[in-house]
Amino acid sequence: MTDEVIRILRDRIIAGELPPGSRIDSATFAAELGISRTPVREAMLQLEAAGLVVRQPYRGTVVSGIDPNRLEEVTALRIDLEGRATLLGVPRISDAGVARMARILDELEQRRTDDDFSMGGFNELNHAFHGTLYGAADSPTLLRLIDLLGAEADRIRLHFDLRAPLADAYHRAILDACRRRDADAAAHSTRLHLLESCLGMRGGDRAVHDGILADVLREQGMEVTR
Repeated sequence: MTDEVIRILRDRIIAGELPPGSRIDSATFAAELGISRTPVREAMLQLEAAGLVVRQPYRGTVVSGIDPNRLEEVTALRIDLEGRATLLGVPRISDAGVARMARILDELEQRRTDDDFSMGGFNELNHAFHGTLYGAADSPTLLRLIDLLGAEADRIRLHFDLRAPLADAYHRAILDACRRRDADAAAHSTRLHLLESCLGMRGGDRAVHDGILADVLREQGMEVTR
């Protein structure tokens, strides 16, 4: 139930139904869902840990504002965790799973010119594409962490028009590597995909200064531009 509450709140925050500064009352939300307050409180704690909500004096729990400075931290953690999920998922994913990724990728490319593509359409399909692979890793805790960090990245992405097909080449490379069952190649393309998405949201500024992102890039043998 806690996971379901997290999903509902996360989706509403990402979609803008709960904009930054919105107060989330646990009792009211629990009553809306017809559940006890316990899973709602537990969900709030996890969402707070992921940076999606914050507790404020006299107001309670409110939706966090968009912090562009958090982008590098979120990207660094995603590179680490999603790279790991890819390494675990590629050897385990079924042929049906790879075929599903291919269908999702075809839809991504077909819908790229839709008016609402950069305002949510991309996020939904991108999540389904990668989620199919990550789900094959059979690690619920890892998947939960990835979902929470991905939600924060999705919120930030909605403030930028990334209509340019930055992700297409990486998606194709990941899919091809899955077909070959080449986990290292798929993980490498996944990490590059996440980095390029981050740089795209920064307006193409490729400088990465000392910090967690630079540390993760060095650990992964990825180029760090200063």
